[in-house]
Amino acid sequence: MTISELKQKGNIHVVGASSAEGSAILDFLINQGIVGVTAHDFKSKPGFEESYNSFHDYLSPKEKKAQFQKLTRAPIKFDFKDQYLDGIENADLIFVTQAWFRYAPNFPKLKEAKEKGIPFSSITKLYFALFPGKIIAITGSSGKTTTSNLIAEIVKKSKFKSYFTGNDRLQKPVLNEIVNAKKDEVLIIEVSNRQLMLDLGKNPQIGVITNLSPNHLDDHGTFENYIKAKRSLLDYQTKGDFAILNYDNKHTREIGENGSLKSEPIYFSRTRDLEKGIFVRKNQIVTKLNKEHDICSTFDLQIKGPHNIENALAAVAATLVLDIEPQIIAKALKEFKGVRSRLEFVKKIGGVKFYEDSSACNPDGPRYAVQSFKKPIVLIAGGYRKNPIKGEFDEMAKAVLNNNVKAVILIGEMRDFICNAINKQVEKIKKSVLVHKVDSLEEAVHKSLRISDKGDVVVMSPGCESFGMFKDYRERAERFKELVNELSVNS
Repeated sequence: MTISELKQKGNIHVVGASSAEGSAILDFLINQGIVGVTAHDFKSKPGFEESYNSFHDYLSPKEKKAQFQKLTRAPIKFDFKDQYLDGIENADLIFVTQAWFRYAPNFPKLKEAKEKGIPFSSITKLYFALFPGKIIAITGSSGKTTTSNLIAEIVKKSKFKSYFTGNDRLQKPVLNEIVNAKKDEVLIIEVSNRQLMLDLGKNPQIGVITNLSPNHLDDHGTFENYIKAKRSLLDYQTKGDFAILNYDNKHTREIGENGSLKSEPIYFSRTRDLEKGIFVRKNQIVTKLNKEHDICSTFDLQIKGPHNIENALAAVAATLVLDIEPQIIAKALKEFKGVRSRLEFVKKIGGVKFYEDSSACNPDGPRYAVQSFKKPIVLIAGGYRKNPIKGEFDEMAKAVLNNNVKAVILIGEMRDFICNAINKQVEKIKKSVLVHKVDSLEEAVHKSLRISDKGDVVVMSPGCESFGMFKDYRERAERFKELVNELSVNS
């Protein structure tokens, strides 16, 4: 959809006005002079500013105030709590945020509007529709944020002018910036499973799927549906496009091998040499596309763990097919320090290092985390998981027993479920680990220090969502950091 086509719409509705996505769409429509816009938010009018501020971590307090005033003073009709979704059945176009279907106030009106045939759009669809240059889009069950940020850093060092937008509240939307973008420029965009539930309608020239494992099944119903949603990132690709796929992950490998792709699959592997692709050989990142190159050693990476080696391989593949020189890629890999809440170092207390990995919201997270350290580990895990699947914590439990984990501290609704998974593997593997079940994150943090020795590592890598204990993984991360910073050697 072009800007001129948007201007022809006489009745545009935007749902979720206080959210990062909703407010970015509204700001874009305002800047383009598009009229006939109605903004909906199920908060009350007095609570609207507080809600807005909570979703805009990328803005300073001064910027939040200015942007909020711009939004609320614009010629837009606002429908808050009591008038929420009024008149939406008459819309020409409805913009929704990625989690619109998870909120009860959106039903039945949005469902009825969709069934009526009113077109739905999103910020992601706008990016794909408006950007004239090459798009690198990244999705996956784990690692997409790190991979996206790393790709953005590599492209930034190259000859290409680029734009980057992620799926994090710290990441600034770039809708207004891409309006004047040119065909030789690059957009790097992280795409979540929920953003893929609306048909994007256009291909990314380079699509990356980092890995696939059971996740967000409360949104999709089955793992098969979840895979289908992730796979849809590549649906519009054609000859000349590239699909970057993890050869070590069965589900991503099958996407490339089942003959359904119209684009060229480029594989990466941490565990084996590939005839064509990006892989690790004797701790060297090796590329074998047109010709073979050594990029750099895995020991040069500042980001920890085998999963981050895979993220680096994916980033190398995506930027090599963009024709970025290997030496530029190597420089960016060596300088990249990682992103917030992904095995982020917090503090050292009495010789014990604390790391925060709150973004690890599925069982792969703690599995990767315990493989990332050689020192003895105390793992804090647990939380909430809607409709947990039998056996989904088995691989995590195996990793706990097969790596240097001295104790596991479990919290939240899933603590018994995870404990049972560990006990099952204890019987199979004939190894053991201390497991403690506690009632709060505060208790877990204090206990972790008490049972740790000098030189140990404490990692909070939940493997679960935060609901029931915290608003989201970000709040959980901040609370963990607060608790660690309050600790003393005598705690």
